[in-house]
Amino acid sequence: MKFLQMSKFGNPTEVVEVVESDPPPPPAANEATVAVEYSAIGPAELLMIRGRYGIRPQPPAPLGNEAIGRVIAVGDSVKNVKTGNRVAIPTGLPVWRQAITVAAAELIVLSEQADPQQLSMLRINPLTAALLLTEYVELGKDDWIIQNAGNSGVGRSVIAFAREFGLRSVSLVRRSELVHELKSAGADIVLVDGPDVAKQVAAATGKAKIKLGIDGVGGDSSHSVASCLTSNAKMVAYGGISGKPAAMSPLIIIFKQVTLEGFWLGYPRFRDAHEKLAAHTRTAERLIAEGKLHVPVAGVYSLEQATQAMAHAQKGGKVLLKPN
Repeated sequence: MKFLQMSKFGNPTEVVEVVESDPPPPPAANEATVAVEYSAIGPAELLMIRGRYGIRPQPPAPLGNEAIGRVIAVGDSVKNVKTGNRVAIPTGLPVWRQAITVAAAELIVLSEQADPQQLSMLRINPLTAALLLTEYVELGKDDWIIQNAGNSGVGRSVIAFAREFGLRSVSLVRRSELVHELKSAGADIVLVDGPDVAKQVAAATGKAKIKLGIDGVGGDSSHSVASCLTSNAKMVAYGGISGKPAAMSPLIIIFKQVTLEGFWLGYPRFRDAHEKLAAHTRTAERLIAEGKLHVPVAGVYSLEQATQAMAHAQKGGKVLLKPN
């Protein structure tokens, strides 16, 4: 069996390597063995490989976080899954590999009708979006939210879940060619980020009082989001793809009393909310099956193509691994 590991912290194109090992052990009574179909490469994994994430495994360490696969063996006591089922594998396991044995109770049986590549991104970005929209600010029907990184996996999930929850969304992007694409995906308003974006947002929303801003970029784009918020609003940062510190005018903090909080799916209050996460996961699965949530896949690579996959993922776009 093959899997990917990092030999040390560093540039993912230089430190991620293919390793041969024995197959996973036969499943115990309450376990199942899953052959991995697709596994997503996310910003979290790339940060972790560089040693900049909230979790720092001891190298050499196996990699991966999110995947789907087919059950190929089950333990004697397993009732919730059977051989041949397509399942979502629990997050936090090293799934950049050909097969893995896990606790069967943590597997989610998936639809056969939905796109498996889209399902491989089911358990992180959609849950992030759902929690961002429900856990920080009390929002009602037709309330507005604003986000940057509208074209990202989280951004597209925010658009889909906002529509599902009866909310209205403003998405900021860096390229004008994305405006029509994201509107077609369900976004209410899509604008190219820039110095006068606050005026554009006010005009487009009828000067709506926007209580929630979602920041996945950092840098000047953080200020763009914050400048559109109403008094006593909240901005929540879940990422920083620009690599720059989040910028927010002190005048916004002082006179509008806008606050900034962080989001991480690994926070215990989210990680341990099993029923809530399960419900959001099922909603995301339905949205994917209905074509309401779709993240364009920029590339699919085998484990042997790890170097090319890491290089592609760092340039942008969603990249998947296909271990088998």
